[in-house]
Amino acid sequence: MADFESGVKSFITGETVIKVNFPVDFKDRADISCRQCPYLSSNEKMCQLNKQPVQFPSRFVGYCCPLKIEILEEK
Repeated sequence: MADFESGVKSFITGETVIKVNFPVDFKDRADISCRQCPYLSSNEKMCQLNKQPVQFPSRFVGYCCPLKIEILEEK
């Protein structure tokens, strides 16, 4: 086991990819907001992915959202 009593020399970074599905109704209206994201805290004030406060979670995706939203258009 590592000994960190005298400090840390460096870090090793781990990375992951997550997917979040946002609902679309039968009229093709999507609800892409923090409120629909499973990573919004239970009190709806903080994103659990980036630990940033969320304003208006029912209306928008936060400005610091780490998700890359991909809008698929039907042809």
